[in-house]
Amino acid sequence: MHSLTAAGAEVLDGFFPGLVAELVRAGGTFAGALDELDIVFFGSRLRQVPIGRVLQTSRPFLEGQLRERVAALPNVSLRQGFEATAPIAAGPARAGGAGSSGVRVSGVRLSRAGVAGSSEDLAADLVLDAMGRAGRGAAWLRSLGYPAPAERRLRVDVGYASRRFQVPPGVLGAAKGVLVGATPARPRGLVLTQQENDAWVLSLYGFGLENHPPQTPEEFLAFAGAMLPAATRKALAVAEPLTGISAFKYPDCVRREYHRLRRVPEGLVSVGDAVCSLNPIYGAGMTVAALEARALARCLADGPEGLPRRFYREAARAVRLPWLFSTMADRAMPQVPGTHPALARLLGRAFGATMRAAAADDRVAISVWNAVSLSGSPAGLAHPRVTAAVIRHWS
Repeated sequence: MHSLTAAGAEVLDGFFPGLVAELVRAGGTFAGALDELDIVFFGSRLRQVPIGRVLQTSRPFLEGQLRERVAALPNVSLRQGFEATAPIAAGPARAGGAGSSGVRVSGVRLSRAGVAGSSEDLAADLVLDAMGRAGRGAAWLRSLGYPAPAERRLRVDVGYASRRFQVPPGVLGAAKGVLVGATPARPRGLVLTQQENDAWVLSLYGFGLENHPPQTPEEFLAFAGAMLPAATRKALAVAEPLTGISAFKYPDCVRREYHRLRRVPEGLVSVGDAVCSLNPIYGAGMTVAALEARALARCLADGPEGLPRRFYREAARAVRLPWLFSTMADRAMPQVPGTHPALARLLGRAFGATMRAAAADDRVAISVWNAVSLSGSPAGLAHPRVTAAVIRHWS
């Protein structure tokens, strides 16, 4: 399941004015958060108060619209069927590239997968590594004689599985989404949301192999049914499957600390999951990538020299809080290794108390949502009223 928070939608609309409205006209779903979403975090149902909207679409639907917008730009052409295999390094960087050591990446080598002799060089003023969490951009740094960034990893061993359904109108009531988060005692969760053209997607997940969701239709629905109310179970039982069940395993969260490198080449920047890959169950990945894109645009506006180091500092600020929140929630799960049991219990109690407070207090619910969705300042969680409410619900 993918959703675009208000923060992510704002960034995309800034790059492509009218994009969000276009997506909705084309069939995408706007859901009010929190009033049209039924959210249960750490065993407590958040109060349903209106606070902005979430754009709910499938990933292909969103990216198809983005691709059309990008391809329509007069100075953009797309090269399909090629793989980027290596950076091309040219003479020394021009003066002013703080933190570089004389190497400038001036292009990239392309080749068609499996086709011998098909390589060609493409010149570039700037090469963006958006090749994902595998870290090929970090390997490129080593090939150029630079150190790779240090990595922070948290093993979560999350497995998830998804299926799309056509649900008869009105059967699920007024809600446009149901989210049931994992708890330390039940390390399983699910998300059921309405996407484009009234299709719904059900994504199930679990921490640890024994909690990974099954992939047969009957067991898939039984896994979900243990966490859903009777009315929702009944609606899914009569819903028409639109796809098979797709499963994936996510072994660990990864953050590459490019911002701590003292030496980087000019002309090469890593972005998105190549910098920080968050546990997907928290739904922050697309928004974090959008925030990085906005940071890159700001850095480019200040000129090309020293761009990589300036961007990595900005990117580190964009990912710091999402990384902190998601990894703290992960560490509250006893199935996540590497966390002292006492700390895991403390985190579990803290999250539990916060969500019980969010179930009873509008302000706490709004503060939690702002922190989770990156839609407002997380400082709201430190407000005296919020803190007092959490303390009252500590047990």
